[in-house]
Amino acid sequence: MTTDKPRPNLLDVARHAGVSPATVSRVLNNTARVRENVRERVLASVAALGYEASPSSPSTALLRQNAIALLIPDILNPYFTEIVRGVQDEACGDKLMPLLLDTAEDPQREIEVLRMLANQPVCGIIACGSRIPTEDLIAIRSHLSTPMVIINRTLRLPNVACIIVDLKNATYRATRHLINLNHTRIAYLTGPSKSETSLARREGIETALTEAGLSLRPEWCPVSFPDVDGGFQAMSAVLALPPTERPTAVIAYNDLMALGMLHAVRAHHLRVPEDISVVGIDNISMAEHSNPPLTTISPPKHRMGRTAMQVLRRMMNGQSLPEEGYMLVECPLIVRESTALAPGSNGHGSSPR
Repeated sequence: MTTDKPRPNLLDVARHAGVSPATVSRVLNNTARVRENVRERVLASVAALGYEASPSSPSTALLRQNAIALLIPDILNPYFTEIVRGVQDEACGDKLMPLLLDTAEDPQREIEVLRMLANQPVCGIIACGSRIPTEDLIAIRSHLSTPMVIINRTLRLPNVACIIVDLKNATYRATRHLINLNHTRIAYLTGPSKSETSLARREGIETALTEAGLSLRPEWCPVSFPDVDGGFQAMSAVLALPPTERPTAVIAYNDLMALGMLHAVRAHHLRVPEDISVVGIDNISMAEHSNPPLTTISPPKHRMGRTAMQVLRRMMNGQSLPEEGYMLVECPLIVRESTALAPGSNGHGSSPR
């Protein structure tokens, strides 16, 4: 008994030709200029596979030619919305349409969204702060030929570009700032502790502590959801320790957690920075207006979004990427009033490096 083979679809042609579904669509619909050698490769794949385009509505064709899937972990986090704004500002000139997909800090939801994109072709994908395990991301990527840019995640695969904030160096400098203020008991509120970005943050902190002959104690590294409530709960757990066992300075996974930490410190009748210094990461707009204003690491969020779109555009046009496949983004430490000399210091801390 024989069974009918499934008809080849646009994704099959894209995989066979080694191009994106958007490029196949451009060739078949003659909607944009494509390099001649790429056009010939696509048409050869169409003939080899026996592909026949199925009728679709004009709106569906337009969507496939112009849509960019933009995945973010948390639409309520201002860090990601600034990146989204950068993507939108850069995409506007090309009349590309970013489709915002919020995965709600849920790895399973992110997996489902990426699998859905394998069956709903788009021009390109920008994934920001992916939370799923590397092996799952690689497996899903094997079913996607669409050009992809990943922000804050390293994935060395063809047709994938990465934009990475140098968080290890940034948290190293933030920790050195606290050490120079005579802090010796420094904690790290880890957020999603197994994520690549959290591990990079922790590595920078531990490197600076080790150089100073200090260590990061396990009870000072509670895991929590990376939002304001998570920061409040994690900081409350740290402050439940006996006074002599508490840290005098804390680095938060992000600014949202740091804002929750400020609340927790006040709720325990302590003061920032007189009793505990607090450092955030992200420099969201609220950080400057918190009480006290928050010392924080400041990635160039809007520029990262624009850069991601610029790189994706080059990939969509068939241009090659740098051999290393990723870009490293530096970010400064913004010192504000939430950090000060450690309690009981002699008043002679070193200047920040």
